[in-house]
Amino acid sequence: RNYPVSGSSRVTAGTTQLHVSPQEELEEPKPSSFSTRLIRNQILNQLLLGYTIWNGGLGAQTLSQSAHFDAGALALGVAGLLPLWFLSRQIETSEAPAVADLNVSTNLLVVRMFGDKPQPISALLVSGFTASLTGLVEETVFRGEVIPQLAAWSTAHDTILAGLPAGAILSTLIFAALHVNPLSLFTGGKEGLADGLVLLVYQLITGSAFCLLYLLSGNLAVPIITHALYDLYTFYNTHLVVTTQMQYANENKLLPVASSSVEDKWRSERGDSFLRDVKEIFLLADSNRDGVLSRQELRIALYSYGIRLSQEQSATVTQAADLDDSGAIDIEEFLEFVGPTGSPGKAIKQSLLGVNG
Repeated sequence: RNYPVSGSSRVTAGTTQLHVSPQEELEEPKPSSFSTRLIRNQILNQLLLGYTIWNGGLGAQTLSQSAHFDAGALALGVAGLLPLWFLSRQIETSEAPAVADLNVSTNLLVVRMFGDKPQPISALLVSGFTASLTGLVEETVFRGEVIPQLAAWSTAHDTILAGLPAGAILSTLIFAALHVNPLSLFTGGKEGLADGLVLLVYQLITGSAFCLLYLLSGNLAVPIITHALYDLYTFYNTHLVVTTQMQYANENKLLPVASSSVEDKWRSERGDSFLRDVKEIFLLADSNRDGVLSRQELRIALYSYGIRLSQEQSATVTQAADLDDSGAIDIEEFLEFVGPTGSPGKAIKQSLLGVNG
C-alpha cells in the first residue's frame, strides 16, 4: 500500500521514465509480481532507439569502429562507475526536498516493475539484460553517433562553439532533455516543474559523465560498460532495498513490537487495523532497523505520504513525539503520538500548529 522507504537509488539513465507524485503513489495497488508491460516497453523503446544497430546501419558501424571490449575497457568502465555511485549514494540518503520526489518515484517504478516481494535472481537477470541493452543503445546513439554528427554540423555552420566540444555539449543536452517528461514541466504546477528540473540536472550530470568517459578513453565500450553497470545498480539495489524493507515491516507488524500495555490500549481504542497500520508505517520508516526513528528517517518517510517538512518542522515533530528526550522516537512513543488523532498527518498538524485533528 505504501512505500516510505529510504536508501534506494535514482531513476536510471534509461529513456523509459516514470515519474509519480507521492499522492499518486498512495493510490496505487501493490503489484505482487513482475510487470511484463513495463519491462516490455523498456526493451521495445531501446530496440526502437537503436534500430540502426540491428539493421547493420550507422549504429552497427559505429559499434564496430569505436567500441573495443577488452580488459582495459572493463577496468575503465568500472572506475567510471565509482563517482556516479558516490553521487547516487549521496542522493539516496539525502532528506533534501529537491530530490525527495525523485527518490519516491524511483522506488515506485521498481516496485511496479519487479513486484513487492524480494526476487533476487529474477530481478538480477531482468535488470542485467535491460541495463546492458540500455547502455549499449544509448551510448552508441548519443555518444557514438550524435557527437560526431553535431560536431560536423557546428563546424559547417561556423557556430560560436564548434567541433568536438559543441558536439559533446549538444549531445549531452539532448540526452538529458529526452529523459525528462515534458508534460511534468508544464502540467504539474510548481512541484512538477521543480521535479522536472531536478531530474534534468541529474541527467545532465550522468550524461556528462558518460560523455567524458568516451572522450577521454576514445573507446565507446567504456561508457557502455559504465552506463550498463549504473543502471544495473539502480534497478537491482532499489529492488532489494525496497522489497526487503517492505518484507521486514510486513513480518513484524503482526508481532508485539511495543509493550503489551501500550498495544492493548490502542487496540481497544482504535482497533486491530489501526494498530497494524501504525506499526507498519513505523517499521517502513525505520530504514536502519534499529527500533527507533531519527528526525531524518521521519522526514524522509513522510515525503512518501505527501507531507513535506522543513528540517526545523521535522525537529519540532520529533521533539513532540520523543517523550523521553532520547533524540529519537520508539514505537511506543510513535503510537502515543499518532493514537489520539488517529493518523500521522493529523498528529503532525497538531504538533506544528497546535490545532486539534
